[in-house]
Amino acid sequence: MKNLQLNDFREYTFISGLKYSPAGSASALVATKANDKNGYDKAIYIDKGAGYFPLTSATGNAGPYIWLDEEHILFAEARSETVQDKIEKGYEITSFHKINIHGGEAVAAFDIDADVVDIQLRPDGTFLVAAMYDHSRPCLAGKTPEEADDALAQMKKEKEWQVVDELPYWSDASGFINKKRRRLYKYCPHNGLAPITGPLDNAEAHRLSPCGQYVLFAGNVAPFEIRDSQSNLYLVDINTGETKALLENGMYIRDFDFWGEKIVLAATDGDEYGINQNPAFYILDKSGDKKHLLDYDLSINTVANSDSRLGSGTTSKVHGDWFYFTSLKGHYTEVYRLCLNTGALEAATDCGGNVSFFDICGERLIYGAMIGLGLCEVYENGVKKSAFNDEFMAGRKLSKPEYHVFADADGYEIEGWMLPPVDYEEDRPYPAILNIHGGPKTAYGDCFFHEMQYWAAQGYFVMFCNPQGSDGKGDDFADIRGKYGTVDYDNLMQFTSEMCRLYPDIDQRRLGVAGGSYGGFMTNWIVGHTHRFAAAATQRSICNWISFGYISDIGHYFGKDQMQADPWTDLEKMWWHSPLKYAPNVQTPTLILHSDQDYRCWVPEAYQFFTALKLHGVDTRLHVFRGENHELSRSGKPDNRTRRLEEITNWMDKHLK
Repeated sequence: MKNLQLNDFREYTFISGLKYSPAGSASALVATKANDKNGYDKAIYIDKGAGYFPLTSATGNAGPYIWLDEEHILFAEARSETVQDKIEKGYEITSFHKINIHGGEAVAAFDIDADVVDIQLRPDGTFLVAAMYDHSRPCLAGKTPEEADDALAQMKKEKEWQVVDELPYWSDASGFINKKRRRLYKYCPHNGLAPITGPLDNAEAHRLSPCGQYVLFAGNVAPFEIRDSQSNLYLVDINTGETKALLENGMYIRDFDFWGEKIVLAATDGDEYGINQNPAFYILDKSGDKKHLLDYDLSINTVANSDSRLGSGTTSKVHGDWFYFTSLKGHYTEVYRLCLNTGALEAATDCGGNVSFFDICGERLIYGAMIGLGLCEVYENGVKKSAFNDEFMAGRKLSKPEYHVFADADGYEIEGWMLPPVDYEEDRPYPAILNIHGGPKTAYGDCFFHEMQYWAAQGYFVMFCNPQGSDGKGDDFADIRGKYGTVDYDNLMQFTSEMCRLYPDIDQRRLGVAGGSYGGFMTNWIVGHTHRFAAAATQRSICNWISFGYISDIGHYFGKDQMQADPWTDLEKMWWHSPLKYAPNVQTPTLILHSDQDYRCWVPEAYQFFTALKLHGVDTRLHVFRGENHELSRSGKPDNRTRRLEEITNWMDKHLK
């Protein structure tokens, strides 16, 4: 076996989209893997009982797929040169193909003139489609090919300017979103595409009723000029177009689904703990009458952090009289089920890991999970069904996370882990890196994390924990609104001291600190409040709450909620919590990494901090990744993911070794 390598993530197979066939005789998933063109290939794999094998080309780009029946799958992929050329010209086309799982080539099924992000089969043979809609695009209906080409050419010319009259005006990974919506349609191969929601309505998430007559969507109905994180739940009769709002006021909607003629809703008003408050479960009828079922003091559809997942899948589903959903409790994510008749809650899995997605058929429950130091694989009723990554990972030496827990000054139990260096030898001094998660309402677990395993392979102790503000322990623990840089900072420093006490081979003169997003904020905060670290790497960070609130895609509501202030009511508080204020205190050599299309924490945050540190004589370096967004470390282009980790490791080596 050899040590984990910097680029080993290029050999990982990331699975997603796990689904049973209608009767459960087979299951399918999407396997994603980095290619040699600085991108990712996606293929559909099928298991008919003897293990997973590729159904579509391993070097293709298979998109959304559905089961049409027990033997056929419908999937999206731009295969023909004609379609590819039209897409290059600016046409919106999603090509669908049909393939038999028992063999044979895929055949063209139909093309939809839209950017389809989801498709579902209705009982009558038509489809419910979700597609991205741009109100500024020219309508091509009725135009000749020449007229359509001219209209698209003019549209491309008009991309030289941008008009904005809404909030948010952009979104991370999507760019400018002014007058852009997620829209619902009915599609019939014979009659074409017919809209269900209005051109300026926004359907953030949706569910199709089992009978196929209704669709539920969470979002906002036009007109609106500010798209907040609160939304309403709407019921639409697909046949008549009648749309009804089911909530008297907006709520923070976490999930929903049909339950026969009724609806299950997980939502909160946020009155006590703000935008991140955990939900309650309700039962609604189609008139909007709402019955409280259960308060649930954990978040749902969340999972412990890892940089080794790519893609998603089903995280909730009504099955019979039960609502199944994933939930992070402590540092493990399991599938739970809620009885919709009684409110009884119980665990449906006990894998001791992190379930990312699942599906159900009869008494069988299939799920994708990261267990131990394994990458995500498929399990059914607790039995492992896939081995996409086993052979490769068996050839690598990994560091096993060592679990620790301590009580903080407020009496909370703070969970953390240490990765000892690979090939660790006692009584030899080693450098160490403290890694801080984003969020803040996310959490670390003991699952595989490529960058931290790589650092351990390079001879570092790597320590990470879940301070106050983290997920998995309820609202009280997660609530650090107005307290950023106080109790969370204390927890991180106490954890660092505890690890140095328990692991005396850590050379305390060679400590590094790194983190991204909220972890980047905390890295910025730490170097302004202590000199105990000899190197820092801050990524996609915030340094100034005053500017963040008015340039981030979520800033107009997230900043005020998390700071419990705004510049007009308490400017001093926002400045007090801003790491930029403490730049004159910084002595730690600090690497700053950011992406120029990160609209969650926009790149001016990096420029401000870099400039301030330079002006105060700090050894600092800024690396901006072009064309990347907030998700660089998890789903960025492979070359950029390599360069990012290389930059951080070289910086730590320079100052700690």
